[in-house]
Amino acid sequence: MIQLRKPILHDGPNMFRLAKSAGTLDINSCYHYLLFCQKFASTCVVATQKRELTGFLTSFRDLDQPDTLFIWQIAVSELKRNRGIAKAMLNHLLQRHFDPEIYFIETTITPSNTASQALFRSLAKELQTEIKEQCIFEKELFSENGHEPEHLFRIGPLAHKSKGSFLT
Repeated sequence: MIQLRKPILHDGPNMFRLAKSAGTLDINSCYHYLLFCQKFASTCVVATQKRELTGFLTSFRDLDQPDTLFIWQIAVSELKRNRGIAKAMLNHLLQRHFDPEIYFIETTITPSNTASQALFRSLAKELQTEIKEQCIFEKELFSENGHEPEHLFRIGPLAHKSKGSFLT
């Protein structure tokens, strides 16, 4: 059975290893994942099974738009993919109390990442709200050769059934 919870500091190195093995994510340093576990745990989720990390979601509140939650990365171990863990982590996060409330979710996705596009389109449909897409970073902005453009997906506004929880 998969358990969902806020990350703790010791999850950081395992998140780093999972990000490296995912094959589709931009890899950040281990420090990055430790920082998310320590400073942004309230907006992050880890999925575990028998104490083994099987997935994680990192996000943060946009300081310029406090009603917006930016999803940074979602990773699920290869053996656990296609079982709804990514969507479960998103829903778990959206059940948390936020003050001020979250009305929009944003993320960036490359054009070739059809799995992430499908995940966020499915979430918007489930939440019965709009999803808007626009190119936010052209490929020329990236110093790495071959990096695709990043498209911003904005979901919302979210309908609240009571303070801090969402229709799901």
